[in-house]
Parts: sequence; C-alpha cells; structure tokens
Amino acid sequence: MKINYRKIWENYYGKIPRDKDERPYEIHHKDGNRNNNDINNLICIPIKEHYDIHYQQGDYGACVMIAKRMNLPPNYLSEIQKGVKRPGIGGVKKGTIPWNKGIKGYNIFFSEDGKNKRMEAAKKNCKIKDDMAEKIRNDFNEKIELSNEQIGKVMKNGKIFSYERAFSLHYSKLYDVSDQYIYRIIKGKSKIV
Repeated sequence: MKINYRKIWENYYGKIPRDKDERPYEIHHKDGNRNNNDINNLICIPIKEHYDIHYQQGDYGACVMIAKRMNLPPNYLSEIQKGVKRPGIGGVKKGTIPWNKGIKGYNIFFSEDGKNKRMEAAKKNCKIKDDMAEKIRNDFNEKIELSNEQIGKVMKNGKIFSYERAFSLHYSKLYDVSDQYIYRIIKGKSKIV
C-alpha cells in the first residue's frame, strides 16, 4: 500500500495551505528519499520554491512534474530538461546494441527454417484440430440450444449477453481452452492445425 505523505503532513499540522494563485503548497522530503515519510523529514513549501529546490539539485524529472502542476507551457517543460534525461527514464545508453542486432540466432529466427520450426511447435501445442473446429463452427451456425438463461440480459458493463458469448463460454469449458479462442474459431480468425 502506498503511503500518502500529504495525508501524514495534514494529520500532524492540519490542512495544506494554498498560495495567492490558489495552488496547494507542496510537501517536500528534506533528505530526498520519498520513502522516508517521517514527519521530521517533511516540509510544506510553496510550489515555486519546491521547483527551485529540485532544479538546483539537478533533478530535472521532478522539475518537469512540478512544472506540469504549475501549468507551465510545453515549450517551457522541454527547456527544463535541456537534453538531460533523468536516470532510468527513456533513452538508451550510447553503445547499447539494439535488441534485434547481434543476438545469437536472430537471423535463424526470422528465416524460413525458423518460421517452419515455430509452426511445427504451434501444431504440437494446438488443442483444437481442423475437424473439431469445423464441428464448432457448424454448431454455432445451427444455433444449438444452450442452457444459459443469461442470453439477452444486460451485463454490468451495459452490453447485452449475446449468444456468441454464451456459446464461446460453453465450448471453452468443453475443450479446456479460453472463450476468446473459441470466439476466434467461430469468426475464422484463429490458426488451426
């Protein structure tokens, strides 16, 4: 559970004040550790002062977040970073090999032989064969009787519980596959062996 340091400060000192522009003051961690929510580590300061502290520390990522709360224009936000990225956010270190280059077996994976090997593996793992899929499609087209009294009723999300949905659920239990897999078979979108 995430601890809200603003609530901690409010429980100890009362409601967080607002500045002349009606923006709430910010709660700043003195030691820079956002996990240290000790009341002695928290101070309540105006948003501009909070921005200035982080800017002086070179924490441009925090500056951007604070600047967004200050409703500063986008061109100002891009000026803040000045090409500097916060550690661990975006970008790749120089000299890093892209994911698809230099990987052992990369060319084999995308070759015709690699594609055939993947298709063979898919055939082994496929639970529903062509004849079974044809039976499922025929049963769906013939609108076989299902003992689901939910058909036609409105679900929690506001959509009507359709015959397709009931059919998919019923056959997913019979063949021990997902209802989405059955739905794709009905619509002819699923690859079957």
